[in-house]
Amino acid sequence: MEDKKLTPQESMELITSMIQSTKRRVASPDLRISVMWGTLVIITAAAAWITLSTTHNPWFNFIWFAIPVIGIPLNIILANSRQANSTAKTYLDKISEELWKCVGYIAIGLTIACFIAQQCGYPMAWLAMFYYAFIIVGLGATFSGLLLREKSYVFGGLFSIFSGFAIIICNLCQIPLLYSWVVPLYILCFLLMFILPAFIISRKIKAGTK
Repeated sequence: MEDKKLTPQESMELITSMIQSTKRRVASPDLRISVMWGTLVIITAAAAWITLSTTHNPWFNFIWFAIPVIGIPLNIILANSRQANSTAKTYLDKISEELWKCVGYIAIGLTIACFIAQQCGYPMAWLAMFYYAFIIVGLGATFSGLLLREKSYVFGGLFSIFSGFAIIICNLCQIPLLYSWVVPLYILCFLLMFILPAFIISRKIKAGTK
């Protein structure tokens, strides 16, 4: 028995349905893994910014490790909850998951590389993690926005990418990367990449818009 061929209109309706289904997963209160990461990063960055600015003690840089220490277990818990309660995944769901897995793998590899560089006497290598957060995570958000046809994700991702390259340019030009402006910019990028898009998508779904 031959498979029925989809007409162009049916194909567009199927794609639109997949996009809307994926958007609902992103906006669902108990499945917001990306929002959890965004919130965790923002809180950690704010804590590091405040403590380092007030004490000038470099040991408070260890606060940044709260991101993987807290985030990874929470990610596992939320992922298991999603698998237990979710319906069948769409193709876009699978692409989105693989995309963010790649972003996570890059973070792990870069963390190992920075640790090795520090042991070799180059502690400034950890600055690469800042570049990663702005550029690689920004790329992830941008591609997510393109998959979901959500402009707020694309805007947030591109803003973060351009911010990352601006920081690289400042570093190459030997312009001081001060906590007073780098960390607030870092926080703003994660607000635009994760928190704001989820809020907008949630509002759109509640309003019944596409």
